[in-house]
Amino acid sequence: MKKEVSGYRLVFGYLGIFIMFEGLVTLVPLFMCFYPGESSCWLDFFLPGMSAFFFGLVLWLSLIAGHPKAHFGKNDDSLLLVLLWLFAFLIGGFPFFLSQFPALNGGEVGYRMSFLESFFEAVSGYTATGLTVFTGFLDSAHSFCPHVFLFHRALMQFVGGIGLVLIVAGAISDRYNLKLYFAEGHSDKLLPNLGRSAKLIFGIYFGYIALGFLSLWLAGMDLFDALCHSIAAIATGGFSTRSVGYLYFQSINGTCYNGVTPVNALAIEIITMVLMVLGATNFVLHTFLLRGRWKAFFKDIEVKIGLVGIVFFTLLTAGSSVYLYTNGSSSGLDFWTAVRYCSFGVISSMTTTGYSNFVSIHAMGNVFLFSSILLMAIGGGVGSTAGGIKQFRVGLLLKDFVYGIRYRFSSRRAINPNPVFRLGKLKEEDPSTADEAHNYAILYLIVFLLGATALAFLPGMGLSDSLFEFMSALSGTGLDSIGLLSFKAASAFSYPWLLSLLCLAMLFGRLEILPIHFALERLSVDSVANVRRKRQMAKEA
Repeated sequence: MKKEVSGYRLVFGYLGIFIMFEGLVTLVPLFMCFYPGESSCWLDFFLPGMSAFFFGLVLWLSLIAGHPKAHFGKNDDSLLLVLLWLFAFLIGGFPFFLSQFPALNGGEVGYRMSFLESFFEAVSGYTATGLTVFTGFLDSAHSFCPHVFLFHRALMQFVGGIGLVLIVAGAISDRYNLKLYFAEGHSDKLLPNLGRSAKLIFGIYFGYIALGFLSLWLAGMDLFDALCHSIAAIATGGFSTRSVGYLYFQSINGTCYNGVTPVNALAIEIITMVLMVLGATNFVLHTFLLRGRWKAFFKDIEVKIGLVGIVFFTLLTAGSSVYLYTNGSSSGLDFWTAVRYCSFGVISSMTTTGYSNFVSIHAMGNVFLFSSILLMAIGGGVGSTAGGIKQFRVGLLLKDFVYGIRYRFSSRRAINPNPVFRLGKLKEEDPSTADEAHNYAILYLIVFLLGATALAFLPGMGLSDSLFEFMSALSGTGLDSIGLLSFKAASAFSYPWLLSLLCLAMLFGRLEILPIHFALERLSVDSVANVRRKRQMAKEA
């Protein structure tokens, strides 16, 4: 009888399965090579995709295939989780890096992205952030295989937004999928079986993407624009096919460039706002919407936090923008135009998507800048594609604050209820859940302050930009206040450090910090303890 596989062998064996999947994801954009002149870049995707697939296959076959598997040891799941995400970044970044070599691209030179820039683009994609150093947009002067690379970016955001573990769980059934699923930051299952839950979630999200694609196309986008923007909006990622984002569609408003309907920029923005909100909504709450349980949906604590936050900050930032442009500029800004821009920006920030329909975040004023930082910190719903602290945790913090004041001087013998309406049920707040919310919020703010301070040390970074950029990366939003490529031109020394710190922020935010700590503990503390244990056993023998 074969010996049970455990420890590092078990971790790397399962890692092989995920690497195979990540390799296949890298091959999918090759379907876009049917666009004229875009077949020359096929090796940029084929080489890393197939290499990853066969490397993962070797790991799986040589380590765990056909062997009985022991239970994960302490922190093994966190180590596996961090490794599978790091390999996803590495594999996803190679196509950008390889595009610069003429020998692989029919004599053409692609985007000349350094390895760090390529890695950064993949981190931003898989973490569904949207910060970018990419230059090959459809409206750019030099675009090498633009449809292939742009679809690759959108696909990474969809896969990363939903979650690598959830997608693999939909394809294979394994007893460790559920443990990894929870370690990845999810906390709810739609169905008792994780595989069935994954298939249901895919069905819901593919349906939203299809509806968004059709709606954006009817609003004037062409087919490729509509597909990529629908995918990125549902994934709350924020990658666009145009260098200026949604400003591009405002510039061609009324033009019929898809051959069917003229561009309606306002309709495009409204559709995108709906998609962003859907992407940032808890998976379980989608079933309430689809089953017509409207009362249970709108009474949920996360939905209340989201709606109140959107309305309040839209009115606040719109009022401040009107005041700014009326008193500090020669040209005024009417209130409804301000509401249009600010509602889009507020929803983009709170859902941690990162789309924008204005020229610069600084043009909207300091109130909008500060509000965006707060909204990005709050983030979307637990178990959604959005980042941030999450609305449920923020809701618990606010309720504890209110009830703490209300019951401050009540008798110790009095029963002080603290009910929370959550996922269709009104239940008393669980003390352990409240403690987790408090602890995570404090940890999140500590990481934010440390990271923003580190950015502020870089030459060329101001305090407000440091706070905004790090929160944008940590929350997985992708709004950019400095222009990363402009910063590269202005400060070549600081640029690599900036990208490296933002990569760390995106990874910390996507994995919700603690799994990284546990993975490092597994590699260091647990490894040292195992060595000591083996030495002790050898001495006793």
